[in-house]
Amino acid sequence: MAFKDVVGHEKQKYFLKRFLDTGRTPHALLFSGQEGIGKKKLAIEFIKYMFCERGDGCGKCRACLKIERRTHPDVIFIEEEDTIGIDLVRGNREKKITGINEEIHEYPYEGTNRAILIDRADTMTQEASNALLKTLEEPPTFNHFFLITSSEQKIPLTIRSRCTRVRFTSLIQGDLQQYFVEVQGMDDEKANFFSTISCGSIGTGLFWLEEENFSMRKKLAALVVGKDRSFLHTTLVSEMVSQSDLQMSMYLNFLISLFRDLYMVHYGQDPSRIINRDVKEILKCENVDTEWIISSIERIQEGIHLMRYNVNRWLLFENTMLHIMRL
Repeated sequence: MAFKDVVGHEKQKYFLKRFLDTGRTPHALLFSGQEGIGKKKLAIEFIKYMFCERGDGCGKCRACLKIERRTHPDVIFIEEEDTIGIDLVRGNREKKITGINEEIHEYPYEGTNRAILIDRADTMTQEASNALLKTLEEPPTFNHFFLITSSEQKIPLTIRSRCTRVRFTSLIQGDLQQYFVEVQGMDDEKANFFSTISCGSIGTGLFWLEEENFSMRKKLAALVVGKDRSFLHTTLVSEMVSQSDLQMSMYLNFLISLFRDLYMVHYGQDPSRIINRDVKEILKCENVDTEWIISSIERIQEGIHLMRYNVNRWLLFENTMLHIMRL
């Protein structure tokens, strides 16, 4: 994929391209916004643009392909880490770990720039943050840092203040539908459905594309408003959907949209505005009142807030479910 072909985020692409065109790319950029909306993707495509042999982020030249494969010697990726510790920043010779702070003082191997992408920068430990801060205060001129986060407030202010911020908002449904048609090869009807349940996020849509995740939607809906409301089943489902922060966040946000749809179905709103059309029949249940809907949404939002802390995900999800199921 070329830089210009990234779906949506036209304003962000304009400013990033302007940095390159004027030769004034900041030494540190902070990409922030909700999970799964394409922050990391755009950062990678912009890095390709920086290194592209054709000068336009073509996605096909030797440099672009190396970056895509994570084999370019002048591009450092810190990703797929649960926690970013001090060793990844400062290095550890005993463990044979080369840290960012060691690599950035070497002159680039194949060009005049180096890019360092740190995904989920909000997971840096305090030690790692302090070590990175020293580098950001006096960075070698040829280095460019890209910090990606969906929780900007978790990054120390001292680091944020040294970055140029690029804020991202949810994708509009038209951009999402275009993505599912052009990239995922869906027909218009299926693309429309998945763009709706994506709630502005490609990452959310891709999550629901996985069959196991998609089938869980009906199980959860049946637990909340259907006939299968046993304590044992609730416990088992809670364990299944709380294996990771990302997974649990997806299901909690699904539950919020589910209660929104319940209100739409039972209080005479436009049925075309229902998000979760795949569980529409389950939503036609009895004993629905606004007090329960509001109370449930508030409890789910509280659960999402508590996920910021070191809590037991399984117990948190189970307690949330038991509350909204009124068991």
